[in-house]
This record gives sequence, C-alpha cells and structure tokens, in this order.
Amino acid sequence: MATSIQSAKGETHAATLILECLECLDSRGRKHDVHETLALVAQSKEVADAPATLRKAAQLLFVGITRPTHLLVLAMHRARAEPHLDALAARGWVIHSAAAAA
Repeated sequence: MATSIQSAKGETHAATLILECLECLDSRGRKHDVHETLALVAQSKEVADAPATLRKAAQLLFVGITRPTHLLVLAMHRARAEPHLDALAARGWVIHSAAAAA
C-alpha cells in the first residue's frame, strides 16, 4: 500500500521507498525534493543552518527514512545524487544504479 510520509509518522514497517518528484510542491506551493536534503544526510550538516524550506523537507525526509525496519530505498536521478554518493557510501549506504531499458 502506498501512502504519504506524513501518514507514516509514528509507525514502523519493513520497507520504505521514497521517490524523487521533480517540481513537487508542498501545500503552500513551495518546491522541494529529496535530492535537496542529501547534503544534510550525507555530510551530517546541521538542519538548523539550512533555509526554512529545506529544514521542512529534511524533517519530512527524516520521518520517512526512520520508519523502515529492514529496507530504505531513495530513488532519484543519479545526476542529482552524484555529488553526495561518495559521502553516503562512506557512511555505510549501499548505492545501486538502475540502467534504463533500451
């Protein structure tokens, strides 16, 4: 069953898939996306030092990534994730690439 991150708050489950959404807008029309928060996750940067819209996205991502007990998948375009892949791998993340079907 697919649900929103907001609806999962306080729950746990076996797996979570968080998909990149280009040009996603929140309820107030502000753009945000998963890749914008990767620097915070990859480099342990302080959320308090980030702009308000990025802080809100990071808090939402935190809710999503702390729900699964076995598997977390962040699916996004590699070009947007590329600057953070080495730092994520150094923190123990396993990075997989999916090639487009010809």
